[in-house]
Amino acid sequence: MRLHVHEIRLTDHDVWRSAREAIPVQPGLLVELSAAGRSGFGEASAFMTDRYNSGLDAMHADLRRVAGTLRDLPADDPGHSWSVLAPLLSGSPFTLAALDVAAHDLAARLAGVPLWRHLGARTPGALHSSYSIGLDEPAVMVRKLLERPGWPAYKVKLAGPGDLHILEALREHTDAPFYVDGNCGWKLPDTLAALDAMAALGVELLEQPFPRERWDDARALKEASPIPVFADESITGPDDLDACATAFHGVNLKLMKAGGITPALRMLRRARAAGLGTMLGCMPESSAGVSATVHLGPHVDHLDADSIALLAVDTGTGVLLDDRGRITLPDTPGTGFVPDFTGPAFTVRPTTAHRCVWDNEELAVHRDGKPTASVRVRRRPLPGDEPGDHVRQLAEPSLADGTGGPAGDVPVGELVGLLRTALTRAVAAGADTVWTRVAGPWTAAALAAGFTASAAAAGGHGTDTLLIWKADTHDQRA
Repeated sequence: MRLHVHEIRLTDHDVWRSAREAIPVQPGLLVELSAAGRSGFGEASAFMTDRYNSGLDAMHADLRRVAGTLRDLPADDPGHSWSVLAPLLSGSPFTLAALDVAAHDLAARLAGVPLWRHLGARTPGALHSSYSIGLDEPAVMVRKLLERPGWPAYKVKLAGPGDLHILEALREHTDAPFYVDGNCGWKLPDTLAALDAMAALGVELLEQPFPRERWDDARALKEASPIPVFADESITGPDDLDACATAFHGVNLKLMKAGGITPALRMLRRARAAGLGTMLGCMPESSAGVSATVHLGPHVDHLDADSIALLAVDTGTGVLLDDRGRITLPDTPGTGFVPDFTGPAFTVRPTTAHRCVWDNEELAVHRDGKPTASVRVRRRPLPGDEPGDHVRQLAEPSLADGTGGPAGDVPVGELVGLLRTALTRAVAAGADTVWTRVAGPWTAAALAAGFTASAAAAGGHGTDTLLIWKADTHDQRA
Protein backbone atom coordinates (compact mmCIF):
# COMPACT_ATOMS: atom_id res chain seq x y z
CA MET A 1 0.00 0.00 0.00
CA ARG A 2 1.15 3.53 -0.73
CA LEU A 3 0.65 6.36 1.73
CA HIS A 4 -0.58 9.87 0.97
CA VAL A 5 -1.12 12.49 3.71
CA HIS A 6 -3.29 15.60 3.62
CA GLU A 7 -3.48 18.27 6.33
CA ILE A 8 -7.01 19.43 7.13
CA ARG A 9 -8.70 22.05 9.28
CA LEU A 10 -12.35 21.75 10.39
CA THR A 11 -14.67 24.43 11.74
CA ASP A 12 -18.12 24.08 13.28
CA HIS A 13 -21.11 26.36 12.87
CA ASP A 14 -20.67 27.23 16.57
CA VAL A 15 -17.57 27.05 18.74
CA TRP A 16 -17.72 23.62 20.38
CA ARG A 17 -17.63 23.74 24.19
CA SER A 18 -17.67 21.13 26.91
CA ALA A 19 -16.76 21.10 30.60
CA ARG A 20 -13.15 20.48 29.49
CA GLU A 21 -12.45 22.81 26.55
CA ALA A 22 -13.60 25.06 23.73
CA ILE A 23 -12.64 24.16 20.14
CA PRO A 24 -12.84 27.01 17.60
CA VAL A 25 -10.85 25.19 14.88
CA GLN A 26 -9.82 21.53 14.68
CA PRO A 27 -6.71 20.62 12.67
CA GLY A 28 -5.94 17.06 11.68
CA LEU A 29 -4.76 14.66 9.01
CA LEU A 30 -6.57 12.76 6.28
CA VAL A 31 -4.62 9.58 5.62
CA GLU A 32 -4.97 7.86 2.26
CA LEU A 33 -3.77 4.37 1.40
CA SER A 34 -3.79 3.32 -2.25
CA ALA A 35 -3.35 0.10 -4.22
CA ALA A 36 -4.51 -1.17 -7.60
CA GLY A 37 -5.99 2.18 -8.55
CA ARG A 38 -8.19 2.47 -5.43
CA SER A 39 -7.84 4.55 -2.29
CA GLY A 40 -9.08 4.14 1.26
CA PHE A 41 -9.30 6.99 3.76
CA GLY A 42 -8.84 7.44 7.50
CA GLU A 43 -8.77 10.50 9.73
CA ALA A 44 -6.79 11.60 12.78
CA SER A 45 -7.64 14.73 14.77
CA ALA A 46 -4.96 16.82 16.44
CA PHE A 47 -7.08 16.64 19.62
CA MET A 48 -5.97 16.21 23.24
CA THR A 49 -2.49 16.08 21.75
CA ASP A 50 -0.49 15.38 24.90
CA ARG A 51 -2.63 12.42 25.91
CA TYR A 52 -2.84 10.77 22.50
CA ASN A 53 0.45 11.89 20.92
CA SER A 54 -1.73 13.45 18.25
CA GLY A 55 -0.06 16.76 17.47
CA LEU A 56 0.51 17.30 13.77
CA ASP A 57 4.29 17.05 14.10
CA ALA A 58 4.02 13.81 16.09
CA MET A 59 1.56 12.18 13.69
CA HIS A 60 3.67 13.10 10.66
CA ALA A 61 6.72 11.62 12.40
CA ASP A 62 4.80 8.40 13.11
CA LEU A 63 3.66 8.12 9.51
CA ARG A 64 7.22 8.59 8.22
CA ARG A 65 8.43 5.82 10.50
CA VAL A 66 5.93 3.30 9.15
CA ALA A 67 5.77 4.42 5.49
CA GLY A 68 8.28 1.76 4.43
CA THR A 69 6.40 -0.92 6.36
CA LEU A 70 3.14 0.09 4.69
CA ARG A 71 4.62 -0.44 1.24
CA ASP A 72 5.11 -4.13 2.04
CA LEU A 73 1.67 -4.78 3.59
CA PRO A 74 -1.12 -6.43 1.57
CA ALA A 75 -4.13 -4.31 0.66
CA ASP A 76 -6.65 -7.11 1.26
CA ASP A 77 -5.87 -8.00 4.88
CA PRO A 78 -6.37 -4.99 7.22
CA GLY A 79 -6.35 -7.22 10.30
CA HIS A 80 -2.85 -8.40 9.50
CA SER A 81 -1.75 -4.84 8.75
CA TRP A 82 -3.02 -3.70 12.14
CA SER A 83 -1.13 -6.50 13.91
CA VAL A 84 2.10 -5.31 12.23
CA LEU A 85 1.51 -1.59 12.80
CA ALA A 86 0.16 -1.71 16.37
CA PRO A 87 3.51 -2.48 18.06
CA LEU A 88 5.16 0.30 16.02
CA LEU A 89 2.49 2.85 17.00
CA SER A 90 1.67 1.72 20.52
CA GLY A 91 1.70 5.26 21.91
CA SER A 92 -0.15 6.85 18.99
CA PRO A 93 -3.71 5.51 18.80
CA PHE A 94 -5.03 8.25 16.51
CA THR A 95 -2.34 7.63 13.88
CA LEU A 96 -2.87 3.88 14.15
CA ALA A 97 -6.63 4.32 13.85
CA ALA A 98 -6.36 6.47 10.74
CA LEU A 99 -4.21 3.84 9.03
CA ASP A 100 -6.45 0.97 10.14
CA VAL A 101 -9.63 2.70 8.97
CA ALA A 102 -7.98 3.55 5.64
CA ALA A 103 -6.86 -0.08 5.27
CA HIS A 104 -10.37 -1.42 5.97
CA ASP A 105 -11.87 1.13 3.58
CA LEU A 106 -9.37 0.20 0.86
CA ALA A 107 -9.94 -3.55 1.31
CA ALA A 108 -13.72 -3.12 1.04
CA ARG A 109 -13.37 -0.93 -2.06
CA LEU A 110 -11.10 -3.49 -3.70
CA ALA A 111 -13.66 -6.19 -2.85
CA GLY A 112 -16.43 -4.03 -4.31
CA VAL A 113 -18.65 -4.15 -1.20
CA PRO A 114 -19.74 -1.69 1.50
CA LEU A 115 -17.58 -1.70 4.61
CA TRP A 116 -20.35 -3.08 6.84
CA ARG A 117 -20.62 -6.13 4.59
CA HIS A 118 -16.84 -6.55 4.47
CA LEU A 119 -16.87 -6.58 8.28
CA GLY A 120 -19.38 -9.46 8.28
CA ALA A 121 -22.42 -7.57 9.59
CA ARG A 122 -26.01 -8.33 8.66
CA THR A 123 -27.86 -5.83 6.49
CA PRO A 124 -28.19 -2.76 8.75
CA GLY A 125 -31.64 -1.87 9.99
CA ALA A 126 -32.68 1.66 10.82
CA LEU A 127 -29.74 3.63 12.20
CA HIS A 128 -30.09 6.87 14.13
CA SER A 129 -27.73 9.29 15.84
CA SER A 130 -28.22 11.48 18.86
CA TYR A 131 -27.61 15.22 18.43
CA SER A 132 -25.02 16.94 20.62
CA ILE A 133 -25.63 20.32 22.23
CA GLY A 134 -22.37 21.88 23.37
CA LEU A 135 -21.97 23.79 26.60
CA ASP A 136 -23.10 27.42 26.29
CA GLU A 137 -25.50 29.96 27.70
CA PRO A 138 -28.93 28.34 28.27
CA ALA A 139 -30.59 30.46 25.59
CA VAL A 140 -27.96 29.40 23.04
CA MET A 141 -28.40 25.74 23.94
CA VAL A 142 -32.16 26.06 23.51
CA ARG A 143 -31.60 27.74 20.15
CA LYS A 144 -29.41 24.82 19.05
CA LEU A 145 -32.15 22.33 19.96
CA LEU A 146 -34.80 24.36 18.14
CA GLU A 147 -32.60 24.38 15.04
CA ARG A 148 -32.55 20.55 15.10
CA PRO A 149 -36.02 19.40 16.13
CA GLY A 150 -37.17 15.82 15.98
CA TRP A 151 -33.94 13.96 16.70
CA PRO A 152 -34.35 10.66 18.59
CA ALA A 153 -32.13 11.81 21.48
CA TYR A 154 -30.09 14.85 22.49
CA LYS A 155 -26.68 14.60 24.12
CA VAL A 156 -26.31 17.63 26.37
CA LYS A 157 -22.98 18.86 27.70
CA LEU A 158 -23.28 20.15 31.27
CA ALA A 159 -20.54 21.76 33.37
CA GLY A 160 -22.00 20.26 36.56
CA PRO A 161 -24.95 18.22 37.83
CA GLY A 162 -26.42 21.36 39.38
CA ASP A 163 -27.21 22.79 35.96
CA LEU A 164 -30.67 21.25 35.94
CA HIS A 165 -32.16 24.57 34.82
CA ILE A 166 -30.61 23.91 31.40
CA LEU A 167 -32.33 20.54 31.13
CA GLU A 168 -35.59 22.14 32.29
CA ALA A 169 -35.31 24.80 29.58
CA LEU A 170 -34.58 22.18 26.92
CA ARG A 171 -37.39 19.91 28.12
CA GLU A 172 -39.92 22.63 27.30
CA HIS A 173 -39.19 22.05 23.61
CA THR A 174 -38.79 18.27 23.19
CA ASP A 175 -40.02 14.95 24.50
CA ALA A 176 -36.89 13.14 23.28
CA PRO A 177 -34.61 11.48 25.84
CA PHE A 178 -31.49 13.28 27.02
CA TYR A 179 -28.00 11.84 27.24
CA VAL A 180 -25.98 14.02 29.60
CA ASP A 181 -22.19 14.26 29.23
CA GLY A 182 -20.11 15.54 32.14
CA ASN A 183 -16.75 15.31 30.33
CA CYS A 184 -14.91 14.45 33.58
CA GLY A 185 -15.92 17.68 35.31
CA TRP A 186 -18.34 16.54 38.05
CA LYS A 187 -18.03 15.51 41.71
CA LEU A 188 -19.65 12.47 43.30
CA PRO A 189 -21.75 14.11 46.09
CA ASP A 190 -23.32 16.63 43.70
CA THR A 191 -23.98 13.93 41.14
CA LEU A 192 -25.68 11.62 43.64
CA ALA A 193 -27.89 14.50 44.78
CA ALA A 194 -29.03 15.26 41.23
CA LEU A 195 -29.81 11.71 40.02
CA ASP A 196 -33.53 11.64 40.78
CA ALA A 197 -34.11 15.08 39.27
CA MET A 198 -32.21 14.13 36.13
CA ALA A 199 -34.24 10.93 35.79
CA ALA A 200 -37.46 12.93 36.18
CA LEU A 201 -36.30 15.26 33.39
CA GLY A 202 -35.88 12.35 30.99
CA VAL A 203 -32.16 11.72 31.26
CA GLU A 204 -31.70 8.15 30.02
CA LEU A 205 -27.90 8.00 29.90
CA LEU A 206 -25.13 9.70 31.83
CA GLU A 207 -21.66 9.78 30.28
CA GLN A 208 -18.30 10.10 32.04
CA PRO A 209 -19.13 12.49 34.88
CA PHE A 210 -15.78 11.99 36.69
CA PRO A 211 -12.11 12.10 35.67
CA ARG A 212 -10.68 8.83 34.45
CA GLU A 213 -8.64 8.19 37.58
CA ARG A 214 -11.65 8.33 39.94
CA TRP A 215 -12.62 4.68 39.64
CA ASP A 216 -13.94 4.44 43.21
CA ASP A 217 -16.36 7.31 42.56
CA ALA A 218 -17.46 5.68 39.31
CA ARG A 219 -18.19 2.40 41.07
CA ALA A 220 -20.16 4.18 43.81
CA LEU A 221 -22.22 6.02 41.21
CA LYS A 222 -22.95 2.81 39.30
CA GLU A 223 -24.36 1.23 42.46
CA ALA A 224 -26.61 4.22 43.21
CA SER A 225 -27.72 5.48 39.80
CA PRO A 226 -31.12 4.72 38.29
CA ILE A 227 -29.65 6.09 35.04
CA PRO A 228 -27.17 3.97 33.06
CA VAL A 229 -23.67 5.45 33.31
CA PHE A 230 -21.36 5.05 30.31
CA ALA A 231 -17.59 5.38 30.18
CA ASP A 232 -15.91 7.62 27.62
CA GLU A 233 -12.54 8.93 28.76
CA SER A 234 -12.21 5.86 31.00
CA ILE A 235 -12.22 3.50 28.01
CA THR A 236 -9.23 4.02 25.74
CA GLY A 237 -8.30 0.44 24.89
CA PRO A 238 -8.98 -3.23 25.65
CA ASP A 239 -7.00 -3.06 28.90
CA ASP A 240 -9.71 -0.80 30.36
CA LEU A 241 -12.65 -3.13 29.75
CA ASP A 242 -12.44 -5.14 32.95
CA ALA A 243 -12.31 -2.01 35.11
CA CYS A 244 -15.16 -0.45 33.15
CA ALA A 245 -17.31 -3.53 33.70
CA THR A 246 -17.17 -2.92 37.46
CA ALA A 247 -17.57 0.88 37.31
CA PHE A 248 -20.02 1.55 34.45
CA HIS A 249 -23.14 0.21 32.82
CA GLY A 250 -21.77 0.75 29.33
CA VAL A 251 -18.94 2.09 27.19
CA ASN A 252 -18.75 4.74 24.48
CA LEU A 253 -16.01 3.73 22.04
CA LYS A 254 -14.31 6.07 19.57
CA LEU A 255 -12.38 4.53 16.70
CA MET A 256 -9.53 7.02 17.14
CA LYS A 257 -9.05 6.26 20.82
CA ALA A 258 -9.40 2.52 20.28
CA GLY A 259 -6.73 2.47 17.57
CA GLY A 260 -9.04 1.68 14.67
CA ILE A 261 -11.78 -0.66 13.48
CA THR A 262 -9.82 -3.87 14.13
CA PRO A 263 -9.46 -3.39 17.92
CA ALA A 264 -12.84 -1.64 18.25
CA LEU A 265 -14.70 -4.71 16.97
CA ARG A 266 -12.83 -6.90 19.43
CA MET A 267 -13.64 -4.50 22.27
CA LEU A 268 -17.33 -4.40 21.33
CA ARG A 269 -17.54 -8.19 21.44
CA ARG A 270 -15.85 -8.28 24.85
CA ALA A 271 -18.08 -5.48 26.15
CA ARG A 272 -21.22 -7.36 25.17
CA ALA A 273 -19.89 -10.54 26.75
CA ALA A 274 -19.35 -8.57 29.98
CA GLY A 275 -22.94 -7.31 29.94
CA LEU A 276 -22.04 -3.72 29.07
CA GLY A 277 -24.15 -1.45 26.91
CA THR A 278 -22.37 -0.15 23.82
CA MET A 279 -22.17 3.17 22.03
CA LEU A 280 -20.02 4.41 19.18
CA GLY A 281 -19.13 8.08 19.25
CA CYS A 282 -16.89 10.39 17.33
CA MET A 283 -14.09 12.82 18.03
CA PRO A 284 -13.97 16.27 16.38
CA GLU A 285 -13.85 14.73 12.90
CA SER A 286 -15.26 15.02 9.41
CA SER A 287 -17.21 12.80 7.02
CA ALA A 288 -14.06 10.76 6.46
CA GLY A 289 -14.04 9.45 10.03
CA VAL A 290 -17.78 9.45 10.71
CA SER A 291 -18.52 7.50 7.52
CA ALA A 292 -16.34 4.69 8.85
CA THR A 293 -17.85 4.79 12.33
CA VAL A 294 -21.45 4.36 11.22
CA HIS A 295 -20.61 1.18 9.29
CA LEU A 296 -20.10 -0.37 12.74
CA GLY A 297 -23.62 0.74 13.73
CA PRO A 298 -25.07 -2.79 13.52
CA HIS A 299 -22.69 -3.82 16.31
CA VAL A 300 -23.82 -1.28 18.98
CA ASP A 301 -26.83 -0.11 21.00
CA HIS A 302 -26.36 3.64 20.43
CA LEU A 303 -24.74 5.86 17.80
CA ASP A 304 -23.48 9.36 18.54
CA ALA A 305 -22.27 10.25 15.06
CA ASP A 306 -23.50 13.79 14.61
CA SER A 307 -20.21 15.67 14.31
CA ILE A 308 -20.79 16.14 10.57
CA ALA A 309 -24.08 17.89 11.38
CA LEU A 310 -22.13 20.43 13.43
CA LEU A 311 -19.58 21.21 10.72
CA ALA A 312 -19.42 24.39 8.67
CA VAL A 313 -16.39 23.00 6.76
CA ASP A 314 -16.16 19.29 5.85
CA THR A 315 -13.61 17.19 3.96
CA GLY A 316 -16.12 15.69 1.54
CA THR A 317 -19.28 13.60 1.45
CA GLY A 318 -20.13 10.16 2.75
CA VAL A 319 -22.73 8.93 5.18
CA LEU A 320 -26.05 10.76 4.90
CA LEU A 321 -27.40 12.19 8.15
CA ASP A 322 -30.79 13.86 7.68
CA ASP A 323 -32.35 16.64 9.72
CA ARG A 324 -34.00 14.12 12.05
CA GLY A 325 -30.90 12.09 12.86
CA ARG A 326 -31.64 9.23 10.45
CA ILE A 327 -28.51 7.66 8.98
CA THR A 328 -28.27 6.31 5.45
CA LEU A 329 -25.17 4.33 4.57
CA PRO A 330 -23.89 4.89 1.05
CA ASP A 331 -24.61 1.94 -1.25
CA THR A 332 -21.07 2.04 -2.60
CA PRO A 333 -17.87 0.12 -1.87
CA GLY A 334 -15.93 0.94 1.28
CA THR A 335 -17.14 3.67 3.60
CA GLY A 336 -18.62 5.66 0.73
CA PHE A 337 -16.54 8.70 1.62
CA VAL A 338 -15.66 10.93 -1.35
CA PRO A 339 -13.06 13.63 -0.57
CA ASP A 340 -13.39 17.16 -1.89
CA PHE A 341 -9.73 18.05 -2.30
CA THR A 342 -10.61 21.49 -3.65
CA GLY A 343 -12.63 22.44 -0.56
CA PRO A 344 -11.54 24.75 2.26
CA ALA A 345 -10.99 21.88 4.73
CA PHE A 346 -7.78 20.86 2.93
CA THR A 347 -4.98 23.15 4.02
CA VAL A 348 -2.15 21.28 2.22
CA ARG A 349 -2.86 19.40 -1.00
CA PRO A 350 -1.48 18.83 -4.51
CA THR A 351 -1.83 21.89 -6.73
CA THR A 352 -3.72 19.74 -9.21
CA ALA A 353 -6.41 18.30 -6.97
CA HIS A 354 -5.61 14.73 -6.00
CA ARG A 355 -2.99 14.26 -8.68
CA CYS A 356 -0.85 12.12 -6.38
CA VAL A 357 2.42 11.38 -8.16
CA TRP A 358 5.75 10.12 -6.90
CA ASP A 359 8.11 12.53 -8.64
CA ASN A 360 7.89 16.24 -9.33
CA GLU A 361 4.66 16.63 -7.34
CA GLU A 362 3.75 20.20 -6.37
CA LEU A 363 2.00 20.82 -3.07
CA ALA A 364 0.37 24.07 -1.94
CA VAL A 365 -0.81 25.35 1.42
CA HIS A 366 -4.24 26.94 1.39
CA ARG A 367 -6.03 29.50 3.53
CA ASP A 368 -9.80 29.82 3.13
CA GLY A 369 -9.52 27.63 0.05
CA LYS A 370 -6.92 29.81 -1.68
CA PRO A 371 -3.23 28.85 -2.15
CA THR A 372 -0.68 30.97 -0.32
CA ALA A 373 2.58 29.08 -0.96
CA SER A 374 3.85 25.97 -2.75
CA VAL A 375 6.80 23.61 -2.98
CA ARG A 376 7.73 20.79 -5.36
CA VAL A 377 8.82 17.27 -4.32
CA ARG A 378 11.24 15.84 -6.86
CA ARG A 379 13.92 13.20 -7.15
CA ARG A 380 17.27 15.00 -6.97
CA PRO A 381 20.61 13.97 -5.37
CA LEU A 382 22.30 16.06 -2.74
CA PRO A 383 24.65 18.65 -4.28
CA GLY A 384 27.84 16.87 -5.34
CA ASP A 385 26.41 13.36 -4.84
CA GLU A 386 25.57 10.67 -7.35
CA PRO A 387 21.86 10.22 -8.22
CA GLY A 388 19.96 7.82 -5.95
CA ASP A 389 16.42 6.52 -5.65
CA HIS A 390 16.19 7.35 -1.94
CA VAL A 391 16.87 11.09 -2.06
CA ARG A 392 14.29 13.82 -2.67
CA GLN A 393 14.50 17.60 -2.87
CA LEU A 394 11.85 20.04 -1.75
CA ALA A 395 12.37 22.47 -4.60
CA GLU A 396 11.07 25.80 -5.82
CA PRO A 397 9.49 27.08 -2.60
CA SER A 398 7.38 30.04 -3.68
CA LEU A 399 4.47 32.20 -2.68
CA ALA A 400 1.17 32.30 -4.49
CA ASP A 401 2.42 35.26 -6.54
CA GLY A 402 5.24 33.09 -7.87
CA THR A 403 8.05 34.65 -5.83
CA GLY A 404 10.36 32.70 -3.60
CA GLY A 405 11.38 35.69 -1.53
CA PRO A 406 10.21 36.90 1.89
CA ALA A 407 6.98 35.28 3.01
CA GLY A 408 5.21 38.61 3.53
CA ASP A 409 1.86 38.03 5.18
CA VAL A 410 2.07 34.22 4.94
CA PRO A 411 2.40 32.99 8.55
CA VAL A 412 5.41 30.80 9.25
CA GLY A 413 3.01 28.20 10.63
CA GLU A 414 1.49 27.77 7.17
CA LEU A 415 4.93 27.29 5.65
CA VAL A 416 5.72 24.72 8.36
CA GLY A 417 2.58 22.77 7.49
CA LEU A 418 3.47 22.82 3.81
CA LEU A 419 7.06 21.63 4.31
CA ARG A 420 6.03 19.09 6.96
CA THR A 421 3.51 17.51 4.60
CA ALA A 422 5.90 17.62 1.63
CA LEU A 423 8.52 15.86 3.76
CA THR A 424 6.08 13.09 4.68
CA ARG A 425 5.08 12.69 1.03
CA ALA A 426 8.75 12.39 0.06
CA VAL A 427 9.36 9.70 2.68
CA ALA A 428 6.20 7.86 1.63
CA ALA A 429 7.63 7.85 -1.91
CA GLY A 430 10.69 6.00 -0.64
CA ALA A 431 13.10 8.73 0.45
CA ASP A 432 15.36 8.32 3.44
CA THR A 433 17.08 11.66 2.77
CA VAL A 434 15.30 14.90 1.90
CA TRP A 435 16.98 18.26 1.32
CA THR A 436 16.06 21.81 0.41
CA ARG A 437 17.65 25.23 -0.14
CA VAL A 438 15.71 28.06 1.46
CA ALA A 439 16.12 31.59 2.78
CA GLY A 440 14.33 33.98 5.13
CA PRO A 441 11.15 32.72 6.80
CA TRP A 442 11.38 29.52 4.77
CA THR A 443 14.50 28.64 6.76
CA ALA A 444 12.71 28.97 10.08
CA ALA A 445 9.80 26.96 8.71
CA ALA A 446 12.07 24.17 7.44
CA LEU A 447 13.87 23.93 10.77
CA ALA A 448 10.52 23.74 12.57
CA ALA A 449 9.42 21.01 10.14
CA GLY A 450 12.37 18.82 11.17
CA PHE A 451 15.23 19.77 8.83
CA THR A 452 18.73 20.51 10.14
CA ALA A 453 21.43 22.74 8.72
CA SER A 454 24.31 21.16 6.80
CA ALA A 455 27.50 23.03 7.67
CA ALA A 456 29.53 21.13 5.10
CA ALA A 457 27.30 22.08 2.20
CA ALA A 458 26.22 25.57 3.24
CA GLY A 459 27.18 28.55 1.16
CA GLY A 460 27.71 28.89 -2.53
CA HIS A 461 24.07 29.86 -3.15
CA GLY A 462 23.91 33.45 -1.96
CA THR A 463 21.87 33.70 1.20
CA ASP A 464 20.26 30.28 0.75
CA THR A 465 20.86 27.61 3.39
CA LEU A 466 21.09 23.91 2.63
CA LEU A 467 18.92 21.93 5.06
CA ILE A 468 18.68 18.15 5.30
CA TRP A 469 16.38 15.57 6.85
CA LYS A 470 17.65 12.00 7.29
CA ALA A 471 15.62 9.01 8.41
CA ASP A 472 18.44 7.65 10.57
CA THR A 473 18.39 10.78 12.77
CA HIS A 474 14.71 11.73 12.70
CA ASP A 475 11.38 10.06 13.41
CA GLN A 476 12.99 6.92 14.80
CA ARG A 477 11.78 5.45 18.10
CA ALA A 478 12.56 2.15 19.70
